[in-house]
Amino acid sequence: MTAPWKLEAERDLLSAERSPAVLPTSTLFMFAMTGRQHPPSTATVGRWIKDLVAAGKIIPVTKGVYLNRMGHPDVTPADAAWMVRAHAFVSLTWVLEQAGITNNFGDTITCVIPIRPDWPNPQISDRQTAAGTFRFFAMPDRLVRPQKARLEDLRDLRFAYERASPEKAFLDMLYLGASSRSRMTPPPFDLEFSRLDKRKLVRLASAMGVSSLLEAWSAQWNARQKSPSVIENELVLP
Repeated sequence: MTAPWKLEAERDLLSAERSPAVLPTSTLFMFAMTGRQHPPSTATVGRWIKDLVAAGKIIPVTKGVYLNRMGHPDVTPADAAWMVRAHAFVSLTWVLEQAGITNNFGDTITCVIPIRPDWPNPQISDRQTAAGTFRFFAMPDRLVRPQKARLEDLRDLRFAYERASPEKAFLDMLYLGASSRSRMTPPPFDLEFSRLDKRKLVRLASAMGVSSLLEAWSAQWNARQKSPSVIENELVLP
């Protein structure tokens, strides 16, 4: 017979309103023990967590961090980027791949991490986790979350975690690809550039201070287009 506390805890985990998509161990202990007149022991809760993992109800990411497949069946490793490395903002090639802007699809989740002269240098080495590989790139804080940018231009608001809009992901890649300090390559010219929102691109490029980079790249992209139907979609910058 299943212990009542397990039934109650798993019922709470099944609720998207009551449980987060990413679960640290401390949150799982809270669900198991809070408000119990006779809470289970630490060892018992530990065995319960292992059982949840074995059943595929929660997915390990890093030590002490899990994806909640019970209450959030669509959760992905990208949801946990901010817990894999602090301040991580999902962006760059992974976002463009997911949006169908590039024809290449990979499992490596790419992120940018803000830096400032008065902050310690962040760890930007790749992080291998049980849920997949995360790749990090450092960018100035003023570019990661530019203050003058509209939120709907900056982020893909369909997702609860910080995930760049395809336009922001492209501009991040453009900036890093032009930097001699970055291992990121510039955006390839065979991507589906015309599918990006031109108004968002122009507004974001202005907010980030990379309008000249966008103008130069788009001019080269337009020059490579030979189909009249494609040329009609050229990005015209003010």
